[in-house]
Amino acid sequence: MPRPGGDRLSGPLARRLDDRYHYLRRVFAGNGDPIDSVVVGPGGIWALTLKAERGRFRKRNGHWYHWSDDTDSWIPWEAKSVVTARLAGHRLEQQLERAALPAVVVACLAPPRGVEIGWEPGQRPGIQVLADVETLAARISANERLTAAQVERIVALLDPHLPLPQMAGTTRSAGAPAKRRRAGDSR
Repeated sequence: MPRPGGDRLSGPLARRLDDRYHYLRRVFAGNGDPIDSVVVGPGGIWALTLKAERGRFRKRNGHWYHWSDDTDSWIPWEAKSVVTARLAGHRLEQQLERAALPAVVVACLAPPRGVEIGWEPGQRPGIQVLADVETLAARISANERLTAAQVERIVALLDPHLPLPQMAGTTRSAGAPAKRRRAGDSR
């Protein structure tokens, strides 16, 4: 279970994903702010952006709009949370490519309650927008894309505080292998 101070998804995802999944918080990838959370497991690599301003947002005609209760109309919106999520996935893909690791990353905006983000057909924002934890966990675990060895190598790259995975046929000087954090554990 996550320690106090974990984010709002670490505990719920830990209850829905098995121990083959790793949940990493505040992952640095390239320049810029850290990625809120990254999930790595057999279902792939997911870069999760958890912050978004409250309200209703819609993309149409290639532009983003915010619903204004004051004017009862859609007004232009900068879509910073959408851009942040898309760039987080892109930066993580670049870092994994440079390390010669599988580099298909699903960029996902997991907004809190009170946020509604939609788009017209043909206006997809280039990210997944999933607020429901059940749906998010189901999508993360839907397909097996990575082997256990690939998962371990990716996690070792993204979280340098963890010990390297024990290689087959070698022994550790300290004896038993170190315990790894699994889904739901946080720093």
